[in-house]
Amino acid sequence: MRVLIPDHETAVDFLNYEAIAKTVADLLRESRHRALTIGVHGDWGAGKSSVLKMVEASMAGDKAVACLWFNGWTFQGFDDAKTVLIESIITELARQRSTVGKVKKVSSSLLKRLDWLKMLRRGGGLAFTVATGFPSPDMITSALAGIDALTAGVKTMSPADIEARLAEAATFLKAADDHSVPQQIHEFRKEFEKLLEEAKIDQLVVLIDDLDRCLPATAIDTLEAIRLFLFVPKTAFVIGADEGMIEYAVRQHFPNLPLVSGPISYARHYLEKLIQVPFRIPALGIPESRTYVTLLIVETLVGDQHQGFQTLLGKARTSLNQPWLSSGGIKEADIRAVDAGKKDELEAALLLAQQIAPILAEGTRGNPRQIKRFLNALFVRSAIAKARGFGVNQTVLAKLMLAERFQQDFYEHLAGAAMVAGEGRGAELAALEAAATKAQTPTAANDEKPTAADPAAQKWLDRDWLQRWLALKPSLAGTDLRPYVFVARDKRVLASPGEASGIETLVDTLGGSEMAARSAEQQVKALTPEAASQAFSGLRERVIRHGNFTTQPQGFEGLMIVAKHHPAHQRELLTLLGGIPVGQLGFWAVKGWNEVITDAEAKTQLRELLSSWAGQNENAPLRTVAGQALATPSRGTR
Repeated sequence: MRVLIPDHETAVDFLNYEAIAKTVADLLRESRHRALTIGVHGDWGAGKSSVLKMVEASMAGDKAVACLWFNGWTFQGFDDAKTVLIESIITELARQRSTVGKVKKVSSSLLKRLDWLKMLRRGGGLAFTVATGFPSPDMITSALAGIDALTAGVKTMSPADIEARLAEAATFLKAADDHSVPQQIHEFRKEFEKLLEEAKIDQLVVLIDDLDRCLPATAIDTLEAIRLFLFVPKTAFVIGADEGMIEYAVRQHFPNLPLVSGPISYARHYLEKLIQVPFRIPALGIPESRTYVTLLIVETLVGDQHQGFQTLLGKARTSLNQPWLSSGGIKEADIRAVDAGKKDELEAALLLAQQIAPILAEGTRGNPRQIKRFLNALFVRSAIAKARGFGVNQTVLAKLMLAERFQQDFYEHLAGAAMVAGEGRGAELAALEAAATKAQTPTAANDEKPTAADPAAQKWLDRDWLQRWLALKPSLAGTDLRPYVFVARDKRVLASPGEASGIETLVDTLGGSEMAARSAEQQVKALTPEAASQAFSGLRERVIRHGNFTTQPQGFEGLMIVAKHHPAHQRELLTLLGGIPVGQLGFWAVKGWNEVITDAEAKTQLRELLSSWAGQNENAPLRTVAGQALATPSRGTR
């Protein structure tokens, strides 16, 4: 079983979002010869990127359509998002259609026009020159600065360098062919239309993702670039963004706008002007969450290419078309039929989904990414318990984690009681569960409220959420909770107040830059085994939450330092790394282990991990570097 569920956009539809993607694709096909903007809206983690991937996949076989992907967040650090977007689209279209017509020539001409836009940007932007078409004082100052910079170090420059610097300085003073900004925009749009004509396409579709992660200025620049320069016939822009964040960006970028205009805000007016057709991704309800959790767990057991899983996925999509029907959802027989050899594991997956889906759907507000992250944390903790040599019941652990996630004060109280109880079984929990279960039985009066024998415990039963949680199967009353609390290792429970504060500060340092983490190495070396476990736990949770492993996530260097000086954690660290999907890993994962892994069993585990990476075909760069590391063991040292 794979430890981690991939947390990235996918073209595999677990949520029946195909209906949304198909509607978007159909609308694009019906609107090929006119300009169109479509918004795919939803909260962070709702599945916008996956919908865009599905739209891209549905357009892939149409040679009359050029489909481009643009991630606004990737270019967050650039000064001028307008020109970055325009240049990216022109360059990618020219690459895709380089052998067609005069695409190279027209695209080159358009890129030269961007010089003019960049010139205005350097001198203070379009706002200063729209009215007059003449350079502003800021532009003149910028030009002089450019010329002044040219003279610096001229004695040490080659003739080629001098020529390049002169050309750069000339862009500050280059006069536009027409002394009108609106005219220049008009000419740019005409030439952009010519590029589409030369490319011999019926439609250019640009998929813009992660715009809601950008700073307000970048988000607004991107939207305005679409409307001002690129919104011409045969173009369609599909924008994945949380509309609430875009409205916030509008308010931040235009702080002097009135708050409202009639029944809706000016920010909403602005958004509706830019996006013609909005699609809203709904939050998951309880039936959809139950199906989603089941599919995710089953997929970790058998893989998404398994024929049985593909059949189950088809049935799930059918049930999700009408999730309100009581007969809908995946049946137990459907789960068993996936793989006869994994009957017990598959039944456990369905049981777990049925138990946690209602509360998880409510707590996460039906957010797929939050559901994935909860399951990932559950799987990682289960794997760590197994690596440490003690087993945990996954449904018990899941129930405890629900309380940890959504009722933290109660969880800390419960965990503290478990750690001081002789066998990790608190009498208070048994009494609370009995009271909550009695109040929810069919024979209980509608207005009957659960009561606790101990008045001090009544505050927990006064919470509706906790009543449902306490009645949730399995009962925890007879369970030794210490292993579960230990594998979670919440520092606020297991450490004294003073020690917890010190560990938290150390975790913050180890979770920072590589240099900061290494500066704390002596502190790590001096930690007690208990304190090292708390630091490792805190760092592990940060790494899991990071979600992107193409580059080394912050906190991983700290984990390696803890494992280096406290070898008991070396196998845990390798288990965590081995649970990350191979396709998501950068080759950083191969480096730096020689000084870290000293335990004999951990060394064997590392070699097995490297061998598995060297033998897979999903990630070629990782395969190459892992193979080199196996051939030359000292290669990974830093």
